[in-house]
Amino acid sequence: MNPIQPREDQFIGALLGCAVGDALGAPLEGRSREEIAEVTDLMAGFHPFRSHSAGQFTDDTQQTIAIAQSIVDAGRVDGAAIAREFAKLWESGEIVGQGPVADRAVKRLIAGVSWHEAAETDDLPLNGSAMRVSPVGLWNFDQTDQLAADATISSIVTHQHPLAIAGAIATATAVAVACTSSEIDTDTFLRLTSESVAGHGAEFASHILALRGWLTLDETAALEAIVEAGGESPWTKRRKGFGIPATVEPTVLASLYAFLKCPNDYPAAVECSIRVGGDVDTTAAITGAISGAHHGVDAIPGHLVASVKDSAAIQSLGSRLFAARFPKGV
Repeated sequence: MNPIQPREDQFIGALLGCAVGDALGAPLEGRSREEIAEVTDLMAGFHPFRSHSAGQFTDDTQQTIAIAQSIVDAGRVDGAAIAREFAKLWESGEIVGQGPVADRAVKRLIAGVSWHEAAETDDLPLNGSAMRVSPVGLWNFDQTDQLAADATISSIVTHQHPLAIAGAIATATAVAVACTSSEIDTDTFLRLTSESVAGHGAEFASHILALRGWLTLDETAALEAIVEAGGESPWTKRRKGFGIPATVEPTVLASLYAFLKCPNDYPAAVECSIRVGGDVDTTAAITGAISGAHHGVDAIPGHLVASVKDSAAIQSLGSRLFAARFPKGV
């Protein structure tokens, strides 16, 4: 992994990139590619959804913030600290659109089950731990082995399925590579991301490498290959035909695809990640975090930075996470 030290604005960019992507995608979550194709000016601004005001993000960003805060407080990636932050988020009633796997696990945490026993290994392989893992990638930008270990810790608090863990490792690695690369070389990016999960899911790793070829296909063919790579399950069958399902493998593959289609352009990458259809708050959150980590906060349109919920607090958290990782005088 490239040892170049990331900048503070990249830490901020990863967190805000996640929040902005999530808030843009949330009102369109569950819509088909065909429906989203009819939406114009997608990046022009936020829209309300459900009972929430424009600029509100979902549990993708809320859990990302919780993990970042836990790292700042503990000085490391600590499962118990993450569990405490998640429990506070659920108990506050502020959680938005939480997935069923995380919801079951956090409710067990609140009931007193230990953080490494609250999740079940045979639960659904959903994308909840991949969507929130960007702070782990930032924290371990130069530590490949520790990154995998810490991404695993951050996952098993709520998601113990092997594919969910692999997805968290892949996403954290993508963030780490993005924030330490002055230019994105597609082959290197995919090789490093694939290698990170090879010991956790060989087929998943091979599908990451296959993205190199899928990037050259027509978008419809590429997305069909991505969904097919995730295999069939009761969850994907219910959602087949409307875009990317909430299972972890196609979510991560689609997010990497969107970033690599537009590696030099945050708005274009996030728009691509939303136009895939399906679970688009999550694909946009992941793509936004990777792109924000690569470019820094200035690449995110200013009007979106200014109007996303809790913008100033997220920027402050990014700075504090950077300061904790690179303390002055050390």
